[in-house]
Amino acid sequence: MNFLKAQTRILLLAVACQLTSCIDSREEFWLEANGKGRAEITYSLPAAAARVQGGESEIREMITGFLKNTPAISASSHEVTTEGDRTRVKVRISFDSALDLMDAASGPAMRHLPSAASHLAGQVDAKFRGRTLDFTRTISPGRALPGSAFLPDSQFEGRRLVTVLHLPAPATESNATRVENGGRTLVWDMPLAIAVRAPITTRFKVEIPIPWAFVSAIALPLPLAAGFVIFRILKSRNRRNTTI
Repeated sequence: MNFLKAQTRILLLAVACQLTSCIDSREEFWLEANGKGRAEITYSLPAAAARVQGGESEIREMITGFLKNTPAISASSHEVTTEGDRTRVKVRISFDSALDLMDAASGPAMRHLPSAASHLAGQVDAKFRGRTLDFTRTISPGRALPGSAFLPDSQFEGRRLVTVLHLPAPATESNATRVENGGRTLVWDMPLAIAVRAPITTRFKVEIPIPWAFVSAIALPLPLAAGFVIFRILKSRNRRNTTI
């Protein structure tokens, strides 16, 4: 029995070394004041890991199913390419509501993806307090990459998980590892060696400016109403003058 346990552990370590030691990811989001936005997500992984999921064609089919079954995504494109021993998965999306997109992370469309995808998509909590958006996301790369906890840090050397968020206004609070563009760009740059040891949380707060479309919706009727009132006053005066 102990021998079998030892064999199982060695096998898990061997698989983990093959599948997790060379994974990189970059997520970049552009968010507008009205909630619309776009994103570009790229994963680079060993071709052996892609073959476990059925290779390029199966991965494309899984991603196509996810995008098709996610109404929050208004437009999308994706590509899966293999060069040598590396496979790169790249997805570009546009969305009309960032909050609806966040809900999709735990929605039925995730069933089209491997279970590991839900751990990388994470748990999202987003709420508005007045005009302040309070956002928290927790991902669990260690659960997405079974066996990675047993590997030495040297196996992950040079591999990173990067998330970049471009906001319509400076963040008032965040735990970003780097802040750029006067607080409008937040960067979370995490070594994979750290990310697989424990869940990773990204959080920020930002006061969303009133969208221009909303301002227009309020402002445009005002001069029209004022013009209508002036027109009625002038018309009333003309009637009086005519009567006199």
